[in-house]
Amino acid sequence: MRKIQLSFAFFAAIVLLSEGKAQQTPQSNLYGYNRYSINPAYAGATGCTEVYFSHLNQWVKVEGAPTTSFLSANSRIGKRLGVGANVLIDKLGMLQQVAASGSLAYGFTIAREHDVRLGLTAGYYQFRVNPDGAIVFDGNDVIVNGGEQSASSINSEIGFLYRFKGLEVSLASRQVIQSFSNFGYSGLDGYGLRRHMIGYLGYRLLIGDNFGFKPSVMYRGVSNVSQFDFNADVDYKNLIYGGLGYRMNVGLVGRVGINIRDLFFIGYGYEAPMQNVAKYSSGSHEVILGLKLCPRKKEPLQDSLSVRDVVQEIKIDTVYQTITDTLVVEKIDTVFISAPAVTDQEADRVLDLASKSLEFENDKAIIRKRSYGDLESLVNILLLRPDLNINLEGHTDDNGSEEYNLELSRNRVNAIKEFLVANGVSGDRIKLAWFGETKPIADNATEEGREKNRRVEMHFEK
Repeated sequence: MRKIQLSFAFFAAIVLLSEGKAQQTPQSNLYGYNRYSINPAYAGATGCTEVYFSHLNQWVKVEGAPTTSFLSANSRIGKRLGVGANVLIDKLGMLQQVAASGSLAYGFTIAREHDVRLGLTAGYYQFRVNPDGAIVFDGNDVIVNGGEQSASSINSEIGFLYRFKGLEVSLASRQVIQSFSNFGYSGLDGYGLRRHMIGYLGYRLLIGDNFGFKPSVMYRGVSNVSQFDFNADVDYKNLIYGGLGYRMNVGLVGRVGINIRDLFFIGYGYEAPMQNVAKYSSGSHEVILGLKLCPRKKEPLQDSLSVRDVVQEIKIDTVYQTITDTLVVEKIDTVFISAPAVTDQEADRVLDLASKSLEFENDKAIIRKRSYGDLESLVNILLLRPDLNINLEGHTDDNGSEEYNLELSRNRVNAIKEFLVANGVSGDRIKLAWFGETKPIADNATEEGREKNRRVEMHFEK
């Protein structure tokens, strides 16, 4: 393609030499906090309405360096459909790109645990050229002599997203339908954005009850030019975020973020260049502001009266005999005094009763008092049978966002563990797992099905 002879300032040469075609789409250092910005399949993926604004100022101290402002919103409609929209203003020297587009995504689940989403974006973008103040190398350049000009075209994008437990894989193609504009001049091939591929691979690991660690790789490619980001991010209780990354052939990227009351998000990213532009620039700065509105207001997972407080209150009003301190003895035959009498069949029966009768306060990790009786009987079994360990698995229905349901299932199994430990069972004998809404055993479309999916499964391990 014969290039239009646009006369940029000195920084333009740096752009072409250092990043080439990889910079044809707007750059970002904080895409991990708003992944809808890199793939339309993320529209509605969290189940909440999310609005983000970000601004990136690249290569500070370089005159005419790129600046990018991006505003996006996405939400879910029902359980499967996602919608989104975004507006972008990208400036590079005398060239400005203004784009607006809308997205539609659809998600489904395979084998109860594998989530797949497909996304499509269509929109409009406009290129503007203002050569005022440009350093001219060719006085006959028709673009430079033509003054301020603009041209417009369509934008299209498709995306794919796959999630399995902590694994996340996405792939998107931007500018699926390639188009160019010659600004009305015949004989010029024109300016346009070529088809780009964007890939993302990440896996979030839980470290204890409070920390998450997520290594990830980001890929951008156009024609035969590729760029990779290698990232490592941590989070504390989904409240405080931080991470470091290496951008191939560019430099290091650092970022931090904080959630405020699970409603507002503030993030900052800094790119420290190590090659090419490093000698001319003090780095790139980016800020992001987010607003997250979930379908319904969630009450705090912890009440003013904790499970431990409840257990202590019970003990005050209970007359102890040996190791038995059951609050409500609904089934007296489940309280055992001598170890030889506790057979495997009886232990399994008590476990089954405790599992079936277990109830929590609505949307909370607070065990209802009517469940104490069978839980206390389970405590007795564990105290009389030290050879038995117990596995607890938490599950929810699909009402609410996936993140919230995962956290709720975790807090509920922790509440049961706290109850057992407070009554004398060693914490080393209790194993926990939580899956949120990812493993339903019934149809979430009905109230009966949702009730079955709200459960904690208990299993003995010998």
